[in-house]
Amino acid sequence: MLSVAMELRQLRYFVEVAQELHYRRAAGRLFVSQPALSQQIKLLEDELGVELFVRSRRAVQRKVELTDAGQVLLKEARQLLQLSQQAIEATRRAGLQQPIRMGVFKTLLRSRIVDVMTLLSERVPQVTVKLVELPSFLAVQQALIDNTIDLGLTILPLQFSGLSAIPFTKSSISVLLPRHHALARLDSLSLAQLQHESWVEIPAPLNPVFESVEWLCRQAGYQRHIAQEVTSLDLLAELVQLGKGVALIPSHFNVSQLAGVVAIPLVNQQNSPYVELELQHVMAYLSSNSSPAIVALGQQMQLGA
Repeated sequence: MLSVAMELRQLRYFVEVAQELHYRRAAGRLFVSQPALSQQIKLLEDELGVELFVRSRRAVQRKVELTDAGQVLLKEARQLLQLSQQAIEATRRAGLQQPIRMGVFKTLLRSRIVDVMTLLSERVPQVTVKLVELPSFLAVQQALIDNTIDLGLTILPLQFSGLSAIPFTKSSISVLLPRHHALARLDSLSLAQLQHESWVEIPAPLNPVFESVEWLCRQAGYQRHIAQEVTSLDLLAELVQLGKGVALIPSHFNVSQLAGVVAIPLVNQQNSPYVELELQHVMAYLSSNSSPAIVALGQQMQLGA
């Protein structure tokens, strides 16, 4: 599936260049500058890790030919753009009056909520989304089953067979330490190096990796001493800042605004992130929900996933 970084705009630009086989003419049809068009195509190629066009050696001509990979993407891009347009039209036809209830859980980073809200507002601006805050990622899944929300930002695995999910983003785990801590200058840390630490932790009912961390620590030969339990990442980070212990946080948690703390990647004996602690965020919904609005939103999430 496409990543969030690959925008529909880039696909539209690519299709236009592929049809014209000439940057200057394509830029004119798109009403953008040629350098801007070239930059977006380069970003798309970097995202995919392939070259889409064979450039003419005479740069002044700005003529191009599609590579084999470009031929494949052209077919898929046309289908995706058509699907995007169909999804938008389906949403418009639905004539939505009621807001879509989207569940989020308390320890979910605000930035993740903003990412999803921004994506949906850009792709389907006709849809009104009403946020419903719930205690945990499991409560979000239960609310979907109870039909008290329509969509839910949650974390795999899904606990109910009646749910479907669209992957949104993955996170590994980092260790949050006071900046003056003896381990704070290391490039990475393992759980074995943290056996003598006090911990600030989010309790098991709210923490999808709590039991996995406990098991991995036992495998490393110790039982963690949890000095403080809190229910938000912000408070957890502030307690670490005050020297109350160390903590585990999602790698995308931004600590740049917190003076006095550092985040260090947590790795296993192979110097790789722990697969057991990977967080897969998803947009979940009832598999049986055939609402045009939910179908359209789901299609747009798939295009952005």
